[in-house]
Amino acid sequence: MKNIILIGFIIFVSGCTNIPTMPTSNNITWLEQGWTEQERQKFHHTSQGTMTLPIPYEWFSALEQPGFKLFGTKGLVVENGYLARLGFITGEVTPYNQAGLPVGFSVDYNVTNPAISKTTFNAIGLTCAACHTGQMRVNDISVRYDGGPAMTNLTELISVLSIALIETYVDEAKFSRFSQRILGITNTEANRKNLRKSLKHTLKNQIQGIVKLEELQLAGLRDKARKDIKEHPFRNRIKTIRDIIKDRKKSTAEGFTRLDALNRIGNTVFGTATGNLKNIVKTDAPVNYPHLWNTSWFLWVQYDASIMGPMIRNSGEALGVAAYVTLDQNSPNNFDSSVKLDNLFWMESLLGGTTPPTKNKKFYGLQPPQWREDIFGEINQKKHAQGARLYAKLCQGCHLPPMDSEKFWSDTYWTKPDEKNLSYLDLPIVDIDYIGTDPQEALVLIKRKVDTTNIGLNTRVYLEDKEWFTEDNPVYFGSKSTDCKPVMVTDGKAQPFSLSLGATVQSVNNYWYQNHNTPIAQQEKMNGYRKNCLRAPFAYKARPLNGIWATAPFLHNGAVPNIYTLLSPVNERPKKFYLGSLDYDTKKMGYKMIKAKGFFELDTTITGNSNKGHEFSNTPGKGVIGRGLSKEERYQLIEYLKDIRVVDNNG
Repeated sequence: MKNIILIGFIIFVSGCTNIPTMPTSNNITWLEQGWTEQERQKFHHTSQGTMTLPIPYEWFSALEQPGFKLFGTKGLVVENGYLARLGFITGEVTPYNQAGLPVGFSVDYNVTNPAISKTTFNAIGLTCAACHTGQMRVNDISVRYDGGPAMTNLTELISVLSIALIETYVDEAKFSRFSQRILGITNTEANRKNLRKSLKHTLKNQIQGIVKLEELQLAGLRDKARKDIKEHPFRNRIKTIRDIIKDRKKSTAEGFTRLDALNRIGNTVFGTATGNLKNIVKTDAPVNYPHLWNTSWFLWVQYDASIMGPMIRNSGEALGVAAYVTLDQNSPNNFDSSVKLDNLFWMESLLGGTTPPTKNKKFYGLQPPQWREDIFGEINQKKHAQGARLYAKLCQGCHLPPMDSEKFWSDTYWTKPDEKNLSYLDLPIVDIDYIGTDPQEALVLIKRKVDTTNIGLNTRVYLEDKEWFTEDNPVYFGSKSTDCKPVMVTDGKAQPFSLSLGATVQSVNNYWYQNHNTPIAQQEKMNGYRKNCLRAPFAYKARPLNGIWATAPFLHNGAVPNIYTLLSPVNERPKKFYLGSLDYDTKKMGYKMIKAKGFFELDTTITGNSNKGHEFSNTPGKGVIGRGLSKEERYQLIEYLKDIRVVDNNG
């Protein structure tokens, strides 16, 4: 009977597992962005303290790829060529990646997760680079760059691992090979028995964790599934799986280069970590992985400009990709976690540089990738100049003047120097009722509630008390001030998600600082000299567009495939297109819309996937922000976006 349950689960997860074949190229070019090769390699594999994959590293390295062959065996999941089919970039053996894992993977040796066991193990997790290392293919050249949106499919990775684990458990031949790889010369009958017992225990947690917490993010099934499984553990587990398959469309599939990061962080922190299933919600607010260059010097971060503190953003992200955390007011180690704030601080410093940009009117740290004419083709200078004029008229009101202009560095956009003589770029935020793009991401912080009973929150955060918009001004240019009002956050049955998450992350950080005897001055430095100030506007921020050519797909939810389409009226944008191809369209500036087995079909009619808004059209309406553009004008703007700079249009 137990095998029937597991086979049913295989059917359940394999229904969405369809791995594409990715063409490979040995002609690899990393674009120059101001980092040394050593810094790049270290960033790719520096641990955040996450345990994203819920198995020991040794298991991960020993698992065979899902499926069966009539003759012979399949390769291993860990093989770079296989994980490349999920969008991961092949890694190299370096001092920072001794296991030769793909970019974005790290191993933490001899760690303990007290929520599971007191014994140590080697944990495998994802780093910042897993979601923020871009790649594309142009004329058989594999172009790679740091800080750009990754073409990874993280949800598919979890499905692959789930199937591989279950097949290893139910198939004697696979288990025999698996045990030999794990145990080696200690592959005795007694040790195999213990290994199978550990595998069964892990699978039990996997089924509960994946079915209940991952797929039961579907409204209305949580309590029913728990009750049915408890009362009729065998018959109703299979029935529940069938119900989930039928109802799974209520969640919005993310696919390649997208993730509902905010809801998933909430589900992990307030659902998985606390064991409170009522805090699990469906995922319906996917976003394109944001690009990172220059971000360290933004006053407000996230698509909805909701967080001021860089350490709050980074620590919260680490918790969201499964760093362990204790959230129990009765525990003497409440708010203890595996998050590595020292590593997060190093990465933030590498991204932003240590020299303030206003000092020399230049951003340091990670630079945006430059359009290389030897790879992507020459820039048409005539169209580039024409595009500069269009940009000045139609774009820079929100996306700011070119960075090499005096106006960009004026007090209009930068905060007044603080006591450390630091200024931050206070980006415009734009009312969604004006811009007309999909609202789901912004609504998460505005509407979501969580039950934080017994977590033990008694934490001070800060709020910006501002009215952002007026009817005459849908673009808010900020207060130019880092002053925010303090507020205490405590436990409750239905607390605002935004405040509860900010307070929880702050408590985790406070515990780390105390546990590591971190001086106050160093804490302030690691916090970026900014308060944990929060807000939840019904808006999205507009950031400078340097390097925007390397950040497809577009809009915050990735619902528009290329820049040409983004500059077109909504009725000319595709209602459906595919994500997964690495082939870059240098003319329209985005990934080519190729339909192939295993690629993800993005349907813009589904909740969270709207491709409306940010529209240039001669027909007035919500989301129309400028006049219609001719095809020639669209291509002129595209030429300019390849290299945004001041252009002398008087010649």
